[in-house]
Amino acid sequence: MTVITHARRKSRLATMIDSAGGISVGVALTRARANIAALRDRGLEEVTRHVDALAAIEQPADPEARIRTLQQIYRSANHVIDAAAPFNLEEICAVAISLCDVVDRVSGEAAFDWRILEVHIKSLRLLNALPPDAVAERAEVTAHLSRMVAKKLGQTG
Repeated sequence: MTVITHARRKSRLATMIDSAGGISVGVALTRARANIAALRDRGLEEVTRHVDALAAIEQPADPEARIRTLQQIYRSANHVIDAAAPFNLEEICAVAISLCDVVDRVSGEAAFDWRILEVHIKSLRLLNALPPDAVAERAEVTAHLSRMVAKKLGQTG
């Protein structure tokens, strides 16, 4: 049996908290929130860029292009998750995760309904365009998407 070990690095935050005269957890969290807030605009631009990249993807004509396209969709959806998660964009993350799950599920299938992917991408565009206070509308979009995925693939999304 092979054992793989990783050299664990102590984070700067942990070092500051643990050191004598360091900062308190409350101060560290306040600073972290301020740092994340400062990056919000850039993060939202990244979400928009990757959602637009997803929207530009067209259904491939041949099986080889299909594999590459599904990989591209998966990568872009992961980028959406990475960019949206720090800013608590739960609905966008949930739809992007569902999109990744669908890509995983259909990757081995010879034929599937491409519209399932298109609906996910359109849902991402809609959620990204909705104002933050449109809570009911966001919930409705994700609920409809979940029902569609359950109907088409027999799973919840």
